[in-house]
Amino acid sequence: MQKLIIIISLIALGACTAKWKPIVDARVSKEPRELTRDILECRELTAEIVGSKFSCWDKPYWQCDKESAPIRQCLIGRGHSVLN
Repeated sequence: MQKLIIIISLIALGACTAKWKPIVDARVSKEPRELTRDILECRELTAEIVGSKFSCWDKPYWQCDKESAPIRQCLIGRGHSVLN
C-alpha cells in the first residue's frame, strides 16, 4: 500500500512539472523567422504575470492554464498562429 502511494505521488509530481511549449504554425505566421525570438521575449514579458496574480475566474482550478495563456496571447498579438 505504501509503495502504491509513493508511485502515485511521483506520477502526480511529474505531471505538474511539465513545461508548456507553444505549437505554432509557421506557414500562417506573419514573421516565421522571428518565432524563436518572440517565444523567448513573450516568456520574459509574461514572467511577472505567471508568477503573481494571473488566474482564471471563469474556469475550475484544474482547467486553469496559468503559464500558457499569457504567452499564447503575446504570440498571437505578434502575428503567430498558436495551435495549442
